[in-house]
Amino acid sequence: MKKIKLILIISMMFIPFFIISCSGSGQKEISVNIYMVAYEGSNLSGKAIGCNEILVPITKNVVVENNEVEAALNELLATPGIDELKNYVKGPSLIVYQVTIANGIADVYLKGDFDISGICDISRIKEQLYETAKQFSDINTVKIYINDKTLEAYLSESEEGFK
Repeated sequence: MKKIKLILIISMMFIPFFIISCSGSGQKEISVNIYMVAYEGSNLSGKAIGCNEILVPITKNVVVENNEVEAALNELLATPGIDELKNYVKGPSLIVYQVTIANGIADVYLKGDFDISGICDISRIKEQLYETAKQFSDINTVKIYINDKTLEAYLSESEEGFK
């Protein structure tokens, strides 16, 4: 019984230390834009992209665990289409695997596959990803890879299926 009390007392001494060290993990919440697609004829404003559509920024609050680009892209992948705004960055087992940032270059590594149902989806996916990733002031260049291929090579292969 004395051993149990001693263990409990010692445990109680370390719990506050454990809680303090976990709460100071360096995570912060920021506001980011994720980019969604509105079809031609929409009254929403944004950047004109292929197939006469509009890329519309949506502001979201995200928790940054590793870096801002990764947090924004994870939010993009997690956000479904809303009303007239559509999200084409989706697909089976699609994840942000890793994002590294050095000297103003963000290298984004995705795993999985996109659901591509037509030629217009290719420009939608590309624009959504690049605009979401390049919005940060410390990012000058974004390079995106999926399944060890450049995004452009992956999408080019997909585009061949629609010709």
